[in-house]
Amino acid sequence: MPILKIPVKHYLGIVSQSQQKDFKKRFRKRAEETDTARTSSVRRNPFETTQGFVEKYNQAQGSKEQEKYENLADVFLIRCKRRAGFISGGEGKHVDLPGAWTQLLLLSLCNGKVRNDSLDVLVVSLDHAPIHAGQIPVLFHLAESIQYFLSSDTTLSDPPSSYKTKMLQLGYLVSLRLFIFQLTGNLNGHQLSSIYLHSLKGLLKCETRYQDFPNMLFSVHFMMRVGEVLCGLKLTEDTSVQVSVEAQEHGVNQVLRQCLFSYHCVQNNGTQLSQVIKQLMLLRDKLQQDNWVDCGLGLMILGEAAKSSMLCLQTLMSLHMVQTQESTQEMASQKASWPWQLEHIYCSILIDICLNSSCAEIKKTALIGLSNSSPCRCSGGLLTLLKQSHEDKWRLRYSVVQGLAHISRRITLSESLRNTAWITLQKHLNQETDPRIINAVRIIEGDKRLLENHRERMRSSHTVYVCVCAQSEWITRRLAHTLSKIWPPVKLTTHSANHRHRIKTTKPRKEAVSTARTGEGCPEPPQTITKGTHKTPRHGPSHLDLRTRTDIDLMKVVEDQWQKELKIVMEREEEIEKTVLEKRKQEDEETIMKKRMEKVKKHTKPYELP
Repeated sequence: MPILKIPVKHYLGIVSQSQQKDFKKRFRKRAEETDTARTSSVRRNPFETTQGFVEKYNQAQGSKEQEKYENLADVFLIRCKRRAGFISGGEGKHVDLPGAWTQLLLLSLCNGKVRNDSLDVLVVSLDHAPIHAGQIPVLFHLAESIQYFLSSDTTLSDPPSSYKTKMLQLGYLVSLRLFIFQLTGNLNGHQLSSIYLHSLKGLLKCETRYQDFPNMLFSVHFMMRVGEVLCGLKLTEDTSVQVSVEAQEHGVNQVLRQCLFSYHCVQNNGTQLSQVIKQLMLLRDKLQQDNWVDCGLGLMILGEAAKSSMLCLQTLMSLHMVQTQESTQEMASQKASWPWQLEHIYCSILIDICLNSSCAEIKKTALIGLSNSSPCRCSGGLLTLLKQSHEDKWRLRYSVVQGLAHISRRITLSESLRNTAWITLQKHLNQETDPRIINAVRIIEGDKRLLENHRERMRSSHTVYVCVCAQSEWITRRLAHTLSKIWPPVKLTTHSANHRHRIKTTKPRKEAVSTARTGEGCPEPPQTITKGTHKTPRHGPSHLDLRTRTDIDLMKVVEDQWQKELKIVMEREEEIEKTVLEKRKQEDEETIMKKRMEKVKKHTKPYELP
């Protein structure tokens, strides 16, 4: 067997045994230092928010390092605004919505002004950002965090505040986006976690806590209803879960589809708008029977179309007028009226139209109602909703009072519109006896003070201004645009783009700037808009274009057709009542003759000779 000699190379040279051990220790130490240098070279982004920063920020309150962490938090917030596309509407190469929303939610855990500022940016970003399927994981994360915060014992024990109102509004926007993804079928490959279901059951505790605040209670009910649809379950008061057949078989609502068709016709100048409106009016009973979330989404899309179409606005009001007439009749059942959540959505739609429509005539109609309606019928406007003095309608009056307060303080609106809203609000408050509605005005006054302080702080810090009580103004446009792309209507003809008639604003730009400089108060003397009259504002006449005039004429045709149908239905009911009365008469006579036969044993009628 051969002997193999393996050569031994001494890299350390000819050294002693003790020196070799010393060299090996040095080499090991140098290798460890190089490894640590390599790992330390991969550093975290210094402008990225982490859980550790939030803990250090909260611990530094009241210490010397407070100013340092506040400046660092402002830098984080500016970076999050850029990543969320705060100025560009959530679009651009630099936009990373999931990452920005996650960091903004972490920043909202900080105490002090950073919490409110981060929530404001997050609410506005969720309102105006486009809808993409890549947002689904972060939306579920936001929903779980919001629901866990709202159902915690500390949150339920504390009184309602502006921070909780923003969290509820945030939960509403997140649930609305998830519901859109459910309708479009993008949630088929996503499995709901047990954390989401557990936090959803915790929302049952919030119902009793927010009974006196309809806007907050509506957000809770919306999150619960959407969660039931997503999970295919039905929540009960004993915190148990039951399988919901309605949620499992959830499809596209007919009212929602017809409202989408009307929106598509308005956006593309479709010639079949009158046919779509007629079909929508035939589905008015579905608004009382179907799921209020689907119907409310359809009314929101119809309200988005009503911002530029008088016909869609009058259709929206006619749907509400029909159900109010049916609910006030003596023989009507309890199911004739809309659920209060749908009434709240209808009120918020009218407020949105008054604030953000581009046509002065549409704004005035949304505020005071239909001027060509008869005096015996409700006009369907925002002001007429205050006349519903029934005890069950106090939530609707609560929403109207808050809406009128916002309209009277919007300096970009015309003076006549603001003054009408302010005078009507003051008259109603002098007659209102419900303390819950009076409390709504106090809450608005408190929000106004917070808004003024927020404005001063934003001016001093030179950051982007965000409204403290920001309302959802862009999300309906986003969801209507998304759904109309997925479910395009069939056989809708459109005019060419060169012949489109667009509604222009009647108020000049210089006049708007001059009114904005005057402040938020109502000028003197007040100029009101009376119902049934078309007084033009002081800045100039309000011109109706061809499209608006044709919409009004079409609406008159629809109303005449509806009156004919109503007359036919009334005649049928009268005939049925007559037949029922005749049958009852015959039955009574037969019973009398039977009794006479038994007693007297005669077939003749009383007082009749044989």
